[in-house]
Amino acid sequence: MRPLLIFVCVLLLSGPVAAYAQAFPSKPIRIVVPFPAGGSFDVTARILAQRMQLGQNVLVENRPGGGTVIGTEYVARQPGDGYTVLSIGPSFTMHHAVRSKVPFDTEKDFKAVAQAMGLVMVVAVNPSLPVKSMKEYLALARARPGEISYGTSGPGTSHNMLGEAIKLAHKVNIVHAPYQGEVPAVTAAVGGHITGVLVNLFAVAPFVKTGRLRALTVTSAERDAIVPDVPTAREAGVPEIEAINWNGYVVQSATPAAVITRLNTEINRVLSTPEVRELMRTQGLIVTPGSSEQFAALLKSDGVRYSRIAREANVRLD
Repeated sequence: MRPLLIFVCVLLLSGPVAAYAQAFPSKPIRIVVPFPAGGSFDVTARILAQRMQLGQNVLVENRPGGGTVIGTEYVARQPGDGYTVLSIGPSFTMHHAVRSKVPFDTEKDFKAVAQAMGLVMVVAVNPSLPVKSMKEYLALARARPGEISYGTSGPGTSHNMLGEAIKLAHKVNIVHAPYQGEVPAVTAAVGGHITGVLVNLFAVAPFVKTGRLRALTVTSAERDAIVPDVPTAREAGVPEIEAINWNGYVVQSATPAAVITRLNTEINRVLSTPEVRELMRTQGLIVTPGSSEQFAALLKSDGVRYSRIAREANVRLD
């Protein structure tokens, strides 16, 4: 009788959850992007939002600021029902490594839904800087300590950590210039307000092609078809920054597993369509569909890597 009683209890408890998952969604879903409009994360969210077929509208809401803390805290405080989805990048994995206190726990307050895409990153400089390679860049940084600046999409991002990795490996004093998104950072570099950037290739490529910025290296293991003449990190002598940036989605941790599966399935469906794959390819975005478990493993591994750099470089954001 006892096993039967347990089985009946499980059925009674799981019934409401199953019914909720089957009814999901019954209202619009919001994708919160903690960066300004126009960047690669924003573009990807809008590509997905326009094509997801869940019977309800999917809206994109930009909540930038605080090195993504503002948008992340907002989603952490929402109900765990799957109606508010957070767009994240590697900065999500290192909040606790670079800040003494944040109003959320990335491991306890969120669950992985899906990775969406990967991005090649690039070190690029204003053409007024008299360098044409990473070797010359590093030599100039040693000769002019504190005068070379690299703009990023914000403090505590993967861009910031890779810049710090260069400083650690080559013992140079280059200055981090954080912005609220990669678009304003690139704009500042093009305008000569900073000497260069370390951001996603997506944001830099148009200016490299027109000669308004000079790319020194891409962070991928292989050269990128968008800028085929630009050497990889290993070719350029900076293997410590070989990495792919990424973007994916998480929800509040109380969200039912069936709802997460529904969101994951639909995101992967959109990413697998030939139209979207080609659209993202032309913009330098690498489509990376996969399971929520695979994305959770990536969050863990990148958290270990970037948190180590943050500790060794003593990166603190408070």
